[in-house]
Amino acid sequence: MSVTLESPALARAGDSGRSPLRLVRAEITKIRTTNTWWLFVIGIVLVTALAFLVNALGHHYNELQPPSGSVPADRQDEVNAAIAEAHTPAGLAKIAADMMTSGQFFGLLFAMLIGILVVTNEFFHQTATTTFMTNPHRTAVIMAKAVAGTLFGALFWLVSTVLDLAATPIYLSSQHVSVSLTQWTVVRSVLLNLLAFVVWAIFGLGIGTLLRSQIGSVITGMALYLVGFAAVLIVFNLIYAAYPHAWVHTAQVIAPAVASSVMITPGRLYPDAPPQWVGAAVLTGYAVVTGGIGIWLTRRRDIS
Repeated sequence: MSVTLESPALARAGDSGRSPLRLVRAEITKIRTTNTWWLFVIGIVLVTALAFLVNALGHHYNELQPPSGSVPADRQDEVNAAIAEAHTPAGLAKIAADMMTSGQFFGLLFAMLIGILVVTNEFFHQTATTTFMTNPHRTAVIMAKAVAGTLFGALFWLVSTVLDLAATPIYLSSQHVSVSLTQWTVVRSVLLNLLAFVVWAIFGLGIGTLLRSQIGSVITGMALYLVGFAAVLIVFNLIYAAYPHAWVHTAQVIAPAVASSVMITPGRLYPDAPPQWVGAAVLTGYAVVTGGIGIWLTRRRDIS
């Protein structure tokens, strides 16, 4: 798999000077003058719309307006309790937060990919030597790439959030429930979702600086996110079956994709899940470690 970011801006990067602001502007121009970023935006729109539809149907049939007679008699009390909880202020706030963060799971993939491409594009098109010779302070160059990647990650979050913000009130009204989207439970999840998009862009940049190969970085990043998410859930559920202790479920948050979901979910994402701040801390830790190692390697090894 290869993603191309060919642009005349790459050739003009050396004219940006050593000013941090001008370095950031040069990196943004390298992305902005290509088709890649807006193709990613289209992808964000599509996955957000699909995720919103799935979430809407799930909450409708499971909690808000479940069809009568579709629940086995032995589970009726359990379902009634879940419905009653969903209609409490806390339950409705949780549903609203879930709707307002629809699209995160696959949206974060795009944030990670833009972070990867900001770095690996230089090596893919063999412009890294020119970039680092023109701007010999490698740390400053990588930091500029990190800022550019996080800005585009924030842009992806903004597109997804605006779509959710437009659709969520309509959906809640159709379900005959009233929830304020300005209450802290909802706002906190939306802001933590922004943090997730930004951190995954940095995480992608760290992967790109570690591997440098565009194809290898993209495949590795997607495998860590998609396969790693499923593998962690399976492994920890098997461990819990053999050793049923609460901390086994809690420890699932070590997977970056699980941490992303934990940090935007009020209450508990799954039984014995940690608080939201734990997911944010774990995800931020991954970004700091991968980004730090990437900068260290970039400073030490040959560019060509």
